[in-house]
Amino acid sequence: MYDLRRLRAFHAVANSGSFSAAARELGYTQSVVSHHVAALESELGLTLVNRATRPVCATDAGRRLLRHTEAALGYITAAEDELRAVAGLERGALRMGAFLSAANSFVPVALARFTAAYPEVEVRLDQLEEPEELRRIRSGDLDLAVVFRVSERAESGRQRPDKGLDDVILADDPYRVVLPPLHPLASRCELRLTDLAAERITAPPPRGFFPYRTLLEQICADAGFEPNIAHEVNDVTVARAFVAAGLGIAVLPELAVPPPHHDVAVRPLRDVAPFRSIHATWLRGRKMPSVAPMVQYLREAAKARLG
Repeated sequence: MYDLRRLRAFHAVANSGSFSAAARELGYTQSVVSHHVAALESELGLTLVNRATRPVCATDAGRRLLRHTEAALGYITAAEDELRAVAGLERGALRMGAFLSAANSFVPVALARFTAAYPEVEVRLDQLEEPEELRRIRSGDLDLAVVFRVSERAESGRQRPDKGLDDVILADDPYRVVLPPLHPLASRCELRLTDLAAERITAPPPRGFFPYRTLLEQICADAGFEPNIAHEVNDVTVARAFVAAGLGIAVLPELAVPPPHHDVAVRPLRDVAPFRSIHATWLRGRKMPSVAPMVQYLREAAKARLG
């Protein structure tokens, strides 16, 4: 049986592309990480990491091993968690991941409530995006992650939900129209998509956040017009700044427009399906006593934020 320390060291190096980054992630010195990887290579009689490249990368043999290593480490972590659950441990740690707009909105509320109820459980949150969140869930580096699923109309461009994971929906994240405060459309309580046909829109580039731009073009086409993309930006905070400056409007998911809204007007969009749904996900088969109450706090906080 392979030494798990060696497998974890190899897994961290292959995914981070750096021995020093892997050392920071694992809490080892760089020399220890290098020793573990070299020992694993010696044990297998194969070179697993190409050290001549920057960043370092897995060899063909390393890539083949990496696919199995993620699953193996996940199963080992699940077994450890189940034993802790059987032992009835009330202390411990819960390692979470959350994407930017969730971490910037309802997730901190849920974490605060959980910590107040379970002060002996140490919660660590990493702000991450897919696919990093799901990779770390599968390998056991995270116990729970807050992720999103885009509309099925854009799923062809994204990886399908992993069959090895369980998840629950927390809430839907609907579209909102973001307008300059004095824009004529800001006087209405809600808008239709056809109201935006003549507007200059700030949106991500086509090769940026794929589901957002694709879905925006699809829903506009359904309404009978092509969106006039006046500005292309990669960050929703930049889009909000452009709108606040009177340079056009934006169509964004609710979570991407955190209140207060003193600099912009935000209006609901009628007759358009939600942009995405927000989920909590974890490795199937893991028995973590702290996951269920945290998911409940996440669901309550998400529904309070998104309705």
